[in-house]
Amino acid sequence: MKNIILICSLIFTVCVNAQKYSENTFLKVSKKIEPQKLIETKLVRSKLPKKKPKCITYQCNTNLKTSFCNDDSDENYVEFQELGYIMNTDIFVINKFTYNEEFYILLNKKECKSLTLDGFPLKIENTNFSIVYNDPSTDQRKKIEILKMENGKMSQFGKIVFPEKIKLKKFIRLDSNEVYILDEKNQLWKTIISK
Repeated sequence: MKNIILICSLIFTVCVNAQKYSENTFLKVSKKIEPQKLIETKLVRSKLPKKKPKCITYQCNTNLKTSFCNDDSDENYVEFQELGYIMNTDIFVINKFTYNEEFYILLNKKECKSLTLDGFPLKIENTNFSIVYNDPSTDQRKKIEILKMENGKMSQFGKIVFPEKIKLKKFIRLDSNEVYILDEKNQLWKTIISK
């Protein structure tokens, strides 16, 4: 009986995760949608040492700290660069470079929790949401991530994966859980994000 319950919960978890990150369904929209502006996230620059350190270390509380360490080796090359912290928050933005990719890490210093993103977050005007565009390599699909800022914490609200037939040109609007985008053919599309 325990094995059946374990297998059922495993199948449910796999299905939920597959739904969360699978390709979204898009509907063509013919009505005019008022676009929202995307605003660059404002960072306050930190005072870093002039000489680039091997590791960037953050003391989150008296018992907990986290470090991001550079590795110059050919097989594991990685470089971290602190860009600053998001204004009026305890969230630090760290740029991570590998040979072929670039990521942005949002580190919440209060909790020592991090969120790794494929792009830099852009704030959606008049909301507490941000959007992240990925710059896909040849084997990745185009996607956008929606982030929510609440009580000084940034969390992932949803992820949208685009089908091959829709080539994203720009984000238009977030309305509750509906996202409107414009494709390269100037066609307007709508998709729903699961909360």
